[in-house]
Parts: sequence; C-alpha cells; structure tokens
Amino acid sequence: MKITARSLSGEILDVQVDGSVFKKVSKHKGDVLDLPWIAPGLIDIQINGFGGIDFNRPIESDAAWEHATQQLYAHGCTGFLLTLITNREEGYRELLGDLVTRLRRDPRNCFGFHLEGPWLNPDPSFRGAHRSEWMQKPALSLLKEWRGLVGDWLKLITLAPEVDLDAAVTVITEGKKQGVEFFIGHSGAMGETLARAVKAGAIGWTHLGNAAPALAPKFDNVLFHALAQPGLMASLIPDGVHVPPHAFRALAQALEQAASSRLLLTTDAMAGAAAGRKGRTTLGEVEVEIGADGSARLPESSSQPGPGRLAGSTLTPFAGVFLAEKMAGLYLEDAWEAFSTRPASIFGLKHGLVEGQPADFCLLSPEKTPYLLATYQRGKCVYEAP
Repeated sequence: MKITARSLSGEILDVQVDGSVFKKVSKHKGDVLDLPWIAPGLIDIQINGFGGIDFNRPIESDAAWEHATQQLYAHGCTGFLLTLITNREEGYRELLGDLVTRLRRDPRNCFGFHLEGPWLNPDPSFRGAHRSEWMQKPALSLLKEWRGLVGDWLKLITLAPEVDLDAAVTVITEGKKQGVEFFIGHSGAMGETLARAVKAGAIGWTHLGNAAPALAPKFDNVLFHALAQPGLMASLIPDGVHVPPHAFRALAQALEQAASSRLLLTTDAMAGAAAGRKGRTTLGEVEVEIGADGSARLPESSSQPGPGRLAGSTLTPFAGVFLAEKMAGLYLEDAWEAFSTRPASIFGLKHGLVEGQPADFCLLSPEKTPYLLATYQRGKCVYEAP
C-alpha cells in the first residue's frame, strides 16, 4: 500500500506500508493539492469505558468488547490503557481475571492496564469520584497479586505516596523492576514527599488539576509543586470541563515549554463517551449522570458521597487533540505528539511515522476543521469514515 499525504508539520510524504509496518517513508518530490493529513494513531493512557461499555464492570460479551474498541478506532485511537478505578480487592481479582483473558485472546487496540487506585488519598479534597472506603496503603503483596493475575499487561499505577511514603517508595521501586510505571494522582504530595516518590521512579502526574482541593494556599499547592518537579510529566484532560480553558492553557504551556516537553493528553473517558445519549450510566459501582453539557458527574440527587463531582469524561481522543490545540494555543503537531508518540514512548511502544515501525496511523481530511478519514492498525484499515 502506498499513500501520499501531508504530515502535521506540513511536509508531503510518500508512505509505503508492507504488511504491518512502514517499509518506506520519504519526502515527496513536488507539490500536490488536496492531500489528506497523516499522523500516528492516538494513544490514550486512561480509558475507563467507551461507547456505552463500562470497563469497570464485567464485559458481557465479545460483541460488547468489539463495539467499545471499534468506537475507539473510530476516534483515531490505535492504543489505550484500560483503566480500573478504586475497587475492593475481590473486585480487582474478578475484573482483571476476566479482562486479561480477553486481552490475551483479542487485545484489539488495548495494550494493557492502568490501575487508578486503590492506593489513593481518601481525603474528600483528593478522592474525586472514587470510593474512599476501598482505598488502602500501598502493599507489595497486592502488587504481586496483580502481577500474578495479568503479568506484563500491568503497565501503569496511579498512587498517592503521602498515604504511606515508605510503602509507596518500596512499591514503586519494586514495580519499576518489573516494568510497571507509576504516576502520582488523587494526591497531596508536595516537597520532600513528592521528591522521594520521583526519585524512587514515579514519572508523571495523573490528570493534573483534578482531584485536588478547590481552595489551596497561593503558592504551596500541588499544581506548583508538580510543575516545579524536574522531569515530571503530567496528563491533562482537554474537555474544557475538568480544567477550564484559561487554566488548561497555563498548565499546558508550562509543561510543553519545559526543557523537555512533559505534556500528556488523555480523555479519562468512561462509558458515556461516544455513547450518544444523556442520562444515567455507571463507572464501576458508581452511578454517573451525563449532563446536557456532556459532563459526567455523580448525581446531585444521589446518596453517594460527593454529589456533583466529576466522574471521568465523555471526551473522545480525536476531539480532545483539537480542543487541546485550541485551548492551549499549541501547534497541532505538538498537541498530537502529546496524545500519541510521547505517551507511547513511556511504555516502550514503537510508534510514529518511521520505517520499520508498526503502521498505526490516522488519515485526516485537509479541511480547516479536519475530520477523521481512516484509522489503520498494523497496516490494516480498522475504521473508514462513511
């Protein structure tokens, strides 16, 4: 297969795909009008559910799994981390056991698990929509159990190191030896606590700006401490709801303009994303209301703690990259990198328009407001616009 298309930097490329990989990528000689744009597939490291399917509950059928992952293909996502929020220990056993069997049989575009919990801060200012009664201190025994269940499919854990700093450092150190990455999140870690977690091997902050106190000291707060920590990456949710546009711009610019770009983009999508409906849905055992503005929140009428709190998002990856570009004032190429090759590099994924690498890419229309023309995974067209 041969494609002539324009990269997001503006170069016209001749791209040859042989089987599942890019055989040749070279500059096209001459100019061509009305070419599609070509870019690496989007990589989302936090997907709780999609297309009406809640990954934090048992998936009912192969058809449900195929539907959710196909909807992700239809929004440009060629790789994602299936994310499980805080649960009971037996809940993790049930979900991970079922899901890893599914992944081993037919992973589709999922390349592993992100466990966002249960090692989070239960304080109401930090817990978000998670159930605080299921949170606990980091424990090597639980890490060993998870690894025993899913092996190398466990890619990322979000934790709050201040819950038990010594235990967190031990878990991070041991987990890194086994190929697991660690982000900080739902956390009040600052100063020496944050520095020790980073020294142990924590490399990022999950959805910075969220699951944080609404009111905090002017300078001594998690936002400034995270931004000031050398080399610490951070993911942001570009839906304009989790972080308002002016704050998103400030955070994204600070992360992107560092000596080494530290910005990551994620949707934190849940079952309501790409589901085409409002009303009640779920995020695991938490009931969620999809509002008229598309936000996912704990119902105001609910007896659940923290009514009105955000509970994931209904953002889709393809929409998110353009919202990030607009809100942050980034070049599209930079926003796309923060949603594709940069997160891929964290987990050692070979990803990009590079000879010899897997042919995972998107074709975009050349219009002022682009839309997705097609998504390819390993050289195969997995989505084509109608």
